[in-house]
Parts: sequence; C-alpha cells; structure tokens
Amino acid sequence: MNKSLENNVSLTIEAANKIGFVGLGEMGLSMALNLKKAGFQVYAFDVNQSIYEKVQQQGIVCCNSIKEVAENSDNAVISMVRTAAQTESVIFGEEGIVSADKQGLTIVVMSTLDPSTMKELEERVEEAGYYLVDAPVSGGPSGSKAGTLSIMTAGKEEAVQKCMPYFQAMGKNLFNFGVEAGMAQVAKLANNLVLGINIIGVTEALRFGRKNGLPANEIIKLMKVSTGGSWVVDNWGEVEKWKPDATLGAINKDLTAVKKAASKNHLSLPFGELALQLLAESMEAVNRDLDM
Repeated sequence: MNKSLENNVSLTIEAANKIGFVGLGEMGLSMALNLKKAGFQVYAFDVNQSIYEKVQQQGIVCCNSIKEVAENSDNAVISMVRTAAQTESVIFGEEGIVSADKQGLTIVVMSTLDPSTMKELEERVEEAGYYLVDAPVSGGPSGSKAGTLSIMTAGKEEAVQKCMPYFQAMGKNLFNFGVEAGMAQVAKLANNLVLGINIIGVTEALRFGRKNGLPANEIIKLMKVSTGGSWVVDNWGEVEKWKPDATLGAINKDLTAVKKAASKNHLSLPFGELALQLLAESMEAVNRDLDM
C-alpha cells in the first residue's frame, strides 16, 4: 500500500458509522458484506429488490431508494454499478444521492468508467457540494468475496483518507494515483487491457493443445510454473466460467473505454483492438473445443 495512504489510518470503527452502498451485483454484494463484517452498518440499494430478503438476513439494511441510502449515511455512499449511465443516475437521478441534500458527503465510484467521464462526474459532484473519490477495483468475484481486492484511488486527499477504513475492509492492495479523478480509471483500464489480451492468449494455447491431443488441465499445470504463467492461468478455474452477460461483459466494457481513451489521445493499441473484437468469441471457442 502506498505510504501516503498508511498515515493516520485506523480500522477503529464506531458503531454509529453508517455507510451507503448502491449496487448489490456479482461483486457489490460481497463488498457490502465485508463492510458489514468490519463493523459498519451498511445501508444498501439495488434495482433487483428480490434479493433483499436474503441480504437483510446477513445484517444489511435494504432501502427503497438511493435517496434513502444517502440520508442514512454518515460519511460516504459507494456506487458499484456497471455503466456510466447507471452511475450518473445513482448520483443525479430523481431519487439519487444528491437529492438527499447532504452536502459534504463523499461519493465513492468503484465502477470502471472511462477517465474523461470520471472527470466530468467530479466537476458536477463538486458543483453540487459533494466530494468524489475515483476508486475502481480489480480481483474479480473471488477477490470481492475474500476481501482481497486491489483498489485504485484518486481524488482530494482528505476525501480519500476519510474512506480508507472502507477500502481496508474490502481490499488488500491499495494504490493511490493522485488528486485528479480519472487517474485511478487509467490505472484500472491499463490492468484490464492486459487481462483481456491475456485471456485470449490462454484460450488460444488451450485450443492449440487440445487440437494436438493435450488435455487443458495439463497445459494449465505447465503454464503455472513456466514462462506462460499469469493471473489468468493461476485462476483459470474461475476465469473459464466467466459469461458474456457478466464478468466478460464488464471486461469488454472496459476494453471499449480503453479504445475511447486511446482514440482521444491518438494512440494505436492494436492488441487492445483485437481483444475487444475477439474476447467473447475466444472464450466460446475454447469452451466448445474442450467440451468435445
């Protein structure tokens, strides 16, 4: 963890410290539960309210609106939804965070968005009298459950420091990329650019082996201890189950954001372009081949 984030940070949490959380999806629910385990009282909202009964049994208070979440939050509300449009609605919607009229609250965006969108959100949030912390995560569903996420942060130092106990409850590796919102998104997108390219490389290696008579599990064993190793290889049992409408879709969204940012900066990223085109197709192909 960056030394600048270690200063004066304590996990001592008062019982009255209430945190808001919006987005109880594939990763969000686990993150909210880890906040609860760390001693926070979590007030949450999700558009899929059919999950509320199960969630409330685990000690999380489920709210009827995002406005209600914000009204019950002491210091911050975390947004963990998928798209920029959803994030904007969480913050500025009719019943969004700013409708609660709690100026001074910190809005923590843990979704992955493109950097320019994050900068625009920060400007609008600050105009409304709130703080914004840019804080995307990496580690997948398994990392969110284990509380071992890598969390990248950017934003006003005071706001980031105030949120450190929340980040420590959800993650293991904490990185700060300065005071400018959007810079944490740059870091996350760089990471997921490598992730997307690497997934395609592993799928092609497994397909090549399969067509030449080698079982996938034997190739994975080899790569885990050889130069072809990577996080994707080490976690292939999880990665091979990723679906286009869930985790793979999120990675594709991130690769689209990379493409947008690269185009804006006149930067050629040919492997990134290929990854965006081929990711879902490559995963379908390897699963089809291995099922044969």
